Amino acid sequence: MDHLNVLSLLVGGLRSYYPQICPSVNVLRACNADSYEMATRIANEIDYDGVTGPIFNTSNWPIPDGDWYRSKWNVQDINLSDYEFSSETPSNVWANRQPAPLPLISEAEMEMMYEAGVEEYNQRFASSGDDEVRGKKRSPSTHHGYHRRSTTPQTKQQSLQAYVKEYVTRAIIKKHDNAPNSVDLQFLGPMSRRCRAPQSPRCHPRERFRTADGSCNNRREPTWGASFTPFRRLAPQNYDDGVSTFRESVTKGDLNSPRFISFHTNFADREESNRFNCFTLLHMTVGQFLDHDLTFASLNEPEVSCCEGPQKDAFCAPIPIALNDPFYSSVESTCMEFVRSTPADQCEAGPREQINELTQYIDLSQVYGSTEEETKSLRAFTGGLLLIQDNGDQPDFLPTEHEETPCTDEEKEAEGLFCFRAGDFRVNEQILLTVIHTTWLREHNRIARALASFNSRLDDETLFQEARRIAIAEWQHVVYNEFILGVLGPYMAHMFNLVPLTGSQTTDDYLSSLSVGVSAEFATAAFRFGHSMIPDAINEVSSAGVSRSRVLNSVLEAPFPLYEEGVEEGLVRGFTHQRAMLVDSSFTTEITGKLFQEEEAVGLDLIALNIQRGLDHGLGTYLEVREACGFPRVKSFDDLQTIIDPEPLARLKDVYRDVRDIDLFIGGMSESSFIGGQVGPTFACIMVDQFIRLKRADRFWYEFTGSPAPFSEAQLIELHSVSMARILCDNHPAVDAIQRWPLNLISNFNPVMSCDSRVIPSLDLARFRV
Repeated sequence: MDHLNVLSLLVGGLRSYYPQICPSVNVLRACNADSYEMATRIANEIDYDGVTGPIFNTSNWPIPDGDWYRSKWNVQDINLSDYEFSSETPSNVWANRQPAPLPLISEAEMEMMYEAGVEEYNQRFASSGDDEVRGKKRSPSTHHGYHRRSTTPQTKQQSLQAYVKEYVTRAIIKKHDNAPNSVDLQFLGPMSRRCRAPQSPRCHPRERFRTADGSCNNRREPTWGASFTPFRRLAPQNYDDGVSTFRESVTKGDLNSPRFISFHTNFADREESNRFNCFTLLHMTVGQFLDHDLTFASLNEPEVSCCEGPQKDAFCAPIPIALNDPFYSSVESTCMEFVRSTPADQCEAGPREQINELTQYIDLSQVYGSTEEETKSLRAFTGGLLLIQDNGDQPDFLPTEHEETPCTDEEKEAEGLFCFRAGDFRVNEQILLTVIHTTWLREHNRIARALASFNSRLDDETLFQEARRIAIAEWQHVVYNEFILGVLGPYMAHMFNLVPLTGSQTTDDYLSSLSVGVSAEFATAAFRFGHSMIPDAINEVSSAGVSRSRVLNSVLEAPFPLYEEGVEEGLVRGFTHQRAMLVDSSFTTEITGKLFQEEEAVGLDLIALNIQRGLDHGLGTYLEVREACGFPRVKSFDDLQTIIDPEPLARLKDVYRDVRDIDLFIGGMSESSFIGGQVGPTFACIMVDQFIRLKRADRFWYEFTGSPAPFSEAQLIELHSVSMARILCDNHPAVDAIQRWPLNLISNFNPVMSCDSRVIPSLDLARFRV
């Protein structure tokens, strides 16, 4: 394809056309089309009639918060009535039920319950930190536990109060004849005057910049979207006792073990040639980076041993492994460690909630941190810069982590090679994620240096906040312009206005009445879809085009190759060249049995952990969440034939006794994807709802004309030209060429071009002169 055709394609009003074509009905045909014209013909063959159906009418979105949920925020707005708490057969009535009034319980009685709860907590958990119940120092479970560890004492205090809340709730149920459905557990009111409720933040109405912890974004509800607040819910919690115990089968028996379900629903034996899609590993990595901007539920005691310790009922829910398990039987392993997430507390009785420790806005908290203290620890306090390693005239490197972590390697440290530190401590989780963290640290510092060069009188605070504000705007644009289009498909993205505006256009559709909060369904199920995209190995590509592979587990918690010359740019070329795997119910054994494998012959099963985490968080079942989305009621497995292909449906029948038992994660991953997108209708529902909120409930959204510091028309023109290609080019000097849309595979109509090409526009920072 000649240069003029490329220019016409990429500049002439076809901003994100490549992601819109792929994937299509004929995925590999579109990927490998010989020309733009052929790809266009393939795209035009798609019949979008019936793709989304009447359920996805835009007037239904975002999904309204149910009264059962809103009652926790604003009790006086609720009309009390006697709708039932739950039902054997889920229905929309159940999903949208009204809260019941608080039973008659005296203040003295509530105080007594509270005291008894504190006493039981102290007795039951006093020994949970003893050495004999700690896990092995370097084991798969301690690696995983580190990534879920609580980051502040604030979380542990919430955990104590949450346990007491659950004790009080059970006491109330017992008072009502042990019938959990006799009261609506979503609305039981304050527990005790002694419970320390979170203090409302003090907000400055004219503040130009976001707070570090996400508070004060919404002036009416200043804690909405703030760090250390509970996840939002699309559907009510589903706990067996109505409080915190894992649900059982609707047939009144135990559910199959998550490991059993994981193994028997996994299509890992399918030919890999049938599982590639049109997206690169960068697409998968951007998804993980975005997840670490939005969600983190910590563990109660990440190092406790649930399989061996005497206190294994305290924080634990270990996953049973069958003696004849095809993978784990080789080492006679019959138990997988699992520690429950830290429960949240709002000083109200009711079912268990979980804490989201991160800000719930797209605000690069994984770079800057989710508390003021974290942000300060990452700043250089000179020139508005973030901290970097002292590496002479080399490009900025992430600062080093000197606390002991699963990444820590004493031999490497003796060589001067340290793990890295960032706004999210999962920065070292896998090496491609570390590369993206490096990219955005450099982008912040690049912007700060440019702003300082325009006005030498600007102080450090102004430079830092202005650079942060611009970098966040760039990140928001990349997410909505390049990532979401590939996940939901162009039809869905455009239907719900989940694509950026163009030129100098602005929006005024901010909704102060809309909660931005990340839903438990999004964090614990839907946004884990990317686990299916993970390959067995990752590739590096040299400047000469020579490839080398690294087995996935060799680069988990092992970022040290980045200190070697040529590796960083090799990985950038690698994750923009290598295909990600297709999003379906297939997962590599690198994450279904070897995750964080170290001294042991086996590792963890991430898919089993996902299923168990859904039970831990009390997620509604697959069918309950579908109904909360407004989809038609499903009564049998046969009703799923139009949603799930025959082979995955047959496997679901093998592992679930009743269609109503299907876990949300497994059901969602089994669905056939929408044309042009990567996920099926249930995960699309959850994501559409979430991404609408992340845009329309953010008062600082980069295109919002009423933002405290709106960008000018000239600045918006620049921001609307931002691309991941340009950000990679600007921050990895050794990478001198890249495809225009690097989240998508190189092809005849997405060719590699020089970083100097005008087809990849540069951000004119002179427009942002302060």
